[in-house]
Amino acid sequence: MKTTRTNDGNRDEREPSGQVALYDVPLCPNRLVWAVEAVRGLGAALALLCEYLHLRTTANFVFSSYTDCFFLQLDEIDRFQNRCVGPLEAVSLMPFKSSEIPKYEVSNWTPSEIAGVEDTLGIRALTELGLISPAT
Repeated sequence: MKTTRTNDGNRDEREPSGQVALYDVPLCPNRLVWAVEAVRGLGAALALLCEYLHLRTTANFVFSSYTDCFFLQLDEIDRFQNRCVGPLEAVSLMPFKSSEIPKYEVSNWTPSEIAGVEDTLGIRALTELGLISPAT
């Protein structure tokens, strides 16, 4: 889907003239994004994806409250010319590709890193991933 950058993640706004076109690609489950951000800090999930997928600095996360999921917002170059994204299959394969990156990150965490998480969203994500026990 071709969109323009908006603050509220409104995915229905079409490109007005003079602005850079951005494309939203669906991502991995929210709990992986929230877990990485809870343990590594705000922006860490995007930084991981940028590193492994060789994305330009224009890449961004957009959360859609309508679908309750994250989308990776890419410029035209990353969307159609980046071989790591895959120009044709990005929409169908990106949720799977983008899951592998944070799963690898999570597999390298130590118990002390996980224990340092204090925010509710991060704790819920870690619980859903089976990394911590549910509060009783």
